[in-house]
Amino acid sequence: MTHRFSCISSPGSFSTLTNRRHFGVLVSATSLFSTIGRLLLILVALTFGFSGLRADDYTSHKSRQSYSSKGPVLRQYDLQDRIRYQLWDYTWNPEMDQPISKIVVNIGKQRVYVYQDGHLAGESPTTTGKKGYDTPTGHYSILVKDIDHKSNLYGVFLDAQGNVIDGNAKAGQAPPQGAVYDSADMPYYMRLRDDGVGLHAGYIPGTGPASHGCIRLPHAFAELLFSNVSEGTPVDVVP
Repeated sequence: MTHRFSCISSPGSFSTLTNRRHFGVLVSATSLFSTIGRLLLILVALTFGFSGLRADDYTSHKSRQSYSSKGPVLRQYDLQDRIRYQLWDYTWNPEMDQPISKIVVNIGKQRVYVYQDGHLAGESPTTTGKKGYDTPTGHYSILVKDIDHKSNLYGVFLDAQGNVIDGNAKAGQAPPQGAVYDSADMPYYMRLRDDGVGLHAGYIPGTGPASHGCIRLPHAFAELLFSNVSEGTPVDVVP
């Protein structure tokens, strides 16, 4: 039997071939645009860089720097800026597969140290109790964790617009006329004693002990610590 082959395609075959060619062109164009997009992103990154504020990058010996969107300059943060914006130095380098074994609060150095079996996993500045409200030294453990705790002893008085008019108010104290009392926020609270002393995120003035007895930490560090300790984690508060 003789087989004959024709080079003339049926209309349906021609249409299919045409569609395939269009699809191939479309895929090639999409890949080209994707490649161009990647190249543009790389060009922007190389031009402007990836500078930014990372709380775990900086050291206590250098001014913090950040790229400014207003021009090709690096903003310098001096001590007053760091107090104002709470840009405090800390380190956080734990082993992810190991628990936090101990926290040490050094009142004299105004520093907090976090350990994993003798390995220093984190370090941060702190502010402890001011004169008359001294943070008690001793060996403790975390009794309670409360992510959005409010103080039952201290707070502030606010005017009708919500502005602070007295930052050292006490619970039960009569507010000035037209003012209201608002309990102090103590986020990422880790209680150490039955009298309420504990670690939490809070304002650090950079001038030494300033709290009513609690151990204040930079907000970002407090969040990391809170997320990686458990009730029962030992805490040593030393002079």
